[in-house]
Amino acid sequence: MTVSTLTPPSVQCPECGVHSIVEYKPTVYHCLKCDFEKDLSIPPEPKGTGLGAAITGLAGFGLGLLILL
Repeated sequence: MTVSTLTPPSVQCPECGVHSIVEYKPTVYHCLKCDFEKDLSIPPEPKGTGLGAAITGLAGFGLGLLILL
C-alpha cells in the first residue's frame, strides 16, 4: 500500500473530525484514525431518489386523497 503525502493536511475526516485523511489509491481516501473510506470515482447518489423518497411521495399522495375526499 502506498500512501500519498500530497493530501492537504487541512482535510478533515467527516466521521471522526480528525485531520488524518490519506490518499492510498488514486481516487480512494482513508482515515487513519476511524477507518472511514471514500472512493471519489463513484458518483454520489442524487438526493431525492431511493426508497425514502418513494415512501414520502406515496404518503403525500395518500394525504392529498384524504383531504380531497
